[in-house]
Amino acid sequence: MEISIYTCHHKESAFLADSVFCPIHVGKANSYNDIGCRGDDTGCNISLKNPYYCELTAQYWIWKNDLTSDYVGLMHYRRHLSFSEPDGFRRDQWGVIVEEELDEAYQAKHGLNRDAVLEKLGNCDVILPEKWDVRNAGSKNNYEHYGNSPDLFISDYQEAVNALLKQHPDFYDAVKEYNGSPLGYYTNMFVMKRDIFDDYSRWLFDILDELEDKLSLQGYNQQQSRVFGHISERLLGIYFTKKRNEGLNIKEVGRTFLSKEGFNGGVVPWYGENNHPVVICFDDNYSHSGGALLNSIKNNANPDKNYDILVLENGVSNRNKARLKSLFDGCDNFNIRFFNINAFDEIKDVHTRAHFSPATYARLFIPQVFKEQEKVLFIDADTVVNDDIANLFDVDLEDNLVAAVKDIVMEGFVKFKAISDHHTGALEARDYLTDYLGLKDGVGYFQAGLIMFNLDKMREEGTFDHLMEALRLKPYWFLDQDIMNKVFEGRVRYLPLSWNVFHGNGNTFDFFPGLNFSTFSEFLEARKNPSMVHYAGDQKPWNNPSVDFSDMYWNALRGTPWYEERVSNLVTGKLHDKKVVHEVPKKSLSKEERFRSFLKPFFNKAFPHGSRGRMVLSKFYFRSLYVYRKAKFWFSGKAFR
Repeated sequence: MEISIYTCHHKESAFLADSVFCPIHVGKANSYNDIGCRGDDTGCNISLKNPYYCELTAQYWIWKNDLTSDYVGLMHYRRHLSFSEPDGFRRDQWGVIVEEELDEAYQAKHGLNRDAVLEKLGNCDVILPEKWDVRNAGSKNNYEHYGNSPDLFISDYQEAVNALLKQHPDFYDAVKEYNGSPLGYYTNMFVMKRDIFDDYSRWLFDILDELEDKLSLQGYNQQQSRVFGHISERLLGIYFTKKRNEGLNIKEVGRTFLSKEGFNGGVVPWYGENNHPVVICFDDNYSHSGGALLNSIKNNANPDKNYDILVLENGVSNRNKARLKSLFDGCDNFNIRFFNINAFDEIKDVHTRAHFSPATYARLFIPQVFKEQEKVLFIDADTVVNDDIANLFDVDLEDNLVAAVKDIVMEGFVKFKAISDHHTGALEARDYLTDYLGLKDGVGYFQAGLIMFNLDKMREEGTFDHLMEALRLKPYWFLDQDIMNKVFEGRVRYLPLSWNVFHGNGNTFDFFPGLNFSTFSEFLEARKNPSMVHYAGDQKPWNNPSVDFSDMYWNALRGTPWYEERVSNLVTGKLHDKKVVHEVPKKSLSKEERFRSFLKPFFNKAFPHGSRGRMVLSKFYFRSLYVYRKAKFWFSGKAFR
């Protein structure tokens, strides 16, 4: 007997483990994101209607496309039927069994596996969630409960009842009984024999088709627009009230709710062979930069190789996603997908500073997102390439966990005795690397703007768990870059400096000549023919076209939908030559950060990089700030809570 119980997912979330449960991305036609499962936009579908029909777009897809299952079911990404036996679980006011998260213990507890489902089905025709008493919410009956909702209009439901009785007058008694009862089936979850499911779906969607001719959503907010999904919950109750009275064998079970969202899925390779997966991470503010990078990748690509691009995005608009996809129109060897980094609960309370956001930690989750790929290449969004990135996949990683370029800026910080931020104790760079990070020495510290991940080796060694352990341990000066250096120490294959060339950030012949001459000369050599240029720092070429390698950015941007916008911003004076316009609005910066931003040009002029005066003043400033923050913490009483 073939059983397929579909779980509806509208965003990145956790999947049930047993193969009897089939995750489906509802409303996929409205989304550019890949959440790791099939979409409801294939075959015969109504995927576009998801904002109004909710999980019914999945039900419609099942009805029209799954023609082989003997039993079909529908559940949600954080609401499930409980197939356990016996059931002695506590319900809340809403008739729900509340659990914390989807893990092995939860699935075992509630019989979320094929054997438990088969046992619960027995010889019954339909499994439904147990009826809930609307009197717990202050309503007398199901009809009144619909009208009492602040986001529902009783006139809409009455139109549905009218359409139902027009098509099926024999349902009059069932309508009267269900609407007048305080007990109802809610949340649109079920398991049914195929013939019953076909009959119910035909009955339901015929009614909703007629209802579409009666309703207008003018002035409805987002919740109110979900009217067809809400009405269908009541129609399900009416349908099975009649069928139960006719002798249909219906079994009721508990329903669960997960208070904590999570993600345990993954992105599979897009191409069956010759696949080169590439990851970029940015938010909407950096869409133009991401577009320039992607255009530069395309312009240097080998037509005989496939490029599988995943954007770890944080609030990128659908408009910009469409623009990014348009860059590869007609390119059969390029595919671009999107994944929302907010699926990772671990980054919601992480330490950040200055202009950095929690999104900077997204790189740490690459081993979790990619389940099957051997290698994945990560590139920062504030870069452009001047070479075929597929060549990097030919680098033999051997026993190393990553391949990357040494960080010559950190080498300078060590030499100039730069001071870490006050969150990490205001330490000199060398002490920070050895004492705080625990590195044997700082010589091997790498820059995270371009990293090749050896995922096969990471899966073998459980590296992701080590990354998460380090993330939770304490705050870091350079955030996820420091975490990766801590975890990957001694397991790095170093790439030529040309694969991560700093544009200089306006300090090309200020900061860099202070490095050891061997490093400085290597830097100058790499600049002659860079494979990748990294616009690290605040002097971005889109804000200051006079910085080194700005032409590479503008040439890469040319031909993208953002080119005219960025040029117009410069021409109209919204962005000024040699004036830094921060990606983070001024009003979002702290008083301390605004003060430092104001003093920075004067400080740089009076105390150049590498000068003894700069070292002394920096050390004094950060250590004073560290002492001040510690004292504030203790005297506030937080230390004793």
